Amino acid sequence: MRRAVLLIAAAALLAACTTEAPGKAEPAPTSSAPTGLVLPPRPFELPLDGVDPCSLLTPDQRESIGLTDDVLRSASSAPGFTGPTCTMQGYEPRAISVEFALATSNGIEVLTESEYLTDELTPITVQGFPAVLARPEHPTFCSVDVDVADGQFLDVLFADGGRRVISQDQLCRDAVAVAEEAMKTLLRR
Repeated sequence: MRRAVLLIAAAALLAACTTEAPGKAEPAPTSSAPTGLVLPPRPFELPLDGVDPCSLLTPDQRESIGLTDDVLRSASSAPGFTGPTCTMQGYEPRAISVEFALATSNGIEVLTESEYLTDELTPITVQGFPAVLARPEHPTFCSVDVDVADGQFLDVLFADGGRRVISQDQLCRDAVAVAEEAMKTLLRR
């Protein structure tokens, strides 16, 4: 409950701050949640139908992040995250894991409107698309969820690879960076 109150207060404070000129109307948000989380409108639809989640990073992108070419393809049936997944790992210069989940059965509102979600959500944009940075109570990972189309979103999870030496703040920065790279790849399709 306290977290929901803090999110509402933060959203109200952010809404009160604007760089727009007086008298200039701001665009209406496309979604809002009972918790007060408001996301900006999507610039256009970028459907995930037929996308291979393991192709979201090019070999050069994987190398720059420190991921190996080994990938694990799977599918998720978890509520809110139904769709294909891909997990990649790397061990040098640090042990990390990245998972892409293409949620193709429901939109991002499953996260922004959930009264049961315990993650701390922060609205952000990734390559111009509305997204949320989800900081869970468990400090060994962080995720970014990008609203790409009606009823679909891209989930990018960035985790410590098991050594538990990467701070959650760094994991969240890395999750955003990987989401940016994956969206660049999607936009080039």
